Formats: sequence, C-alpha cells, structure tokens
Amino acid sequence: QMSFYAASGPRAGIGFALLGVLVLVTGGMAFARIRAGLVQSHRQWMTRNYALIFAAVTLRIYQPILEIALGEDLGYVVVAWLCWVPNLLVAEWLIRTGRWSRPEPALVGTA
Repeated sequence: QMSFYAASGPRAGIGFALLGVLVLVTGGMAFARIRAGLVQSHRQWMTRNYALIFAAVTLRIYQPILEIALGEDLGYVVVAWLCWVPNLLVAEWLIRTGRWSRPEPALVGTA
C-alpha cells in the first residue's frame, strides 16, 4: 500500500510495490517448500524473505543520509530501491556460495 502513496511519485512507488510483491512471493515459496518437506529450500526462501523484510530497517538507516546528500525527492526515490535490492543481493550471494547453509541435524534414534 505504501507504493500508492510514495512521496516522490511512481519511481519510488514502483520500488515499494516490487518489494511488496517479492515479500509475498518469497514467503509463499518458503511456505510451499516447507509443506513439501524441502527444509533446505525453505531456509533459502526464508533467507530471501528476511532480507526483503529487513528493508524496513535499512530504509530508516539510509533515508536521512540520502535525503541530506541528494535532496528530499531524489533521496526518497533512491532509498525506495536501496533499502531492499542490496539486502536481496547479499542474501542471494550467501545462498549461492553456501555460506548460509548448515547441515541437517541428525534425527535421534535413526541409523
């Protein structure tokens, strides 16, 4: 909903709308994977989802800095994208390099 009321117009609105869609998609994929018993794939999708949701934090960190550096309007447009794109890229890098995965725990009593 934030995308409809973005202060700097459609350029910022599209960034927030895409963020919202991706949060829903990654959350849905994570849910589908865990329902199918695919734990590692679920973890990967939840890592992406967390990275996107963490945009709420990174926006609040970047926004005052960017608005001072670039002005209020341009700073807001930039932060609409910068608050989530780098987060998602880092998450994807962690997933693809294997730095974020951990082995499945062994079940007690199984041979």
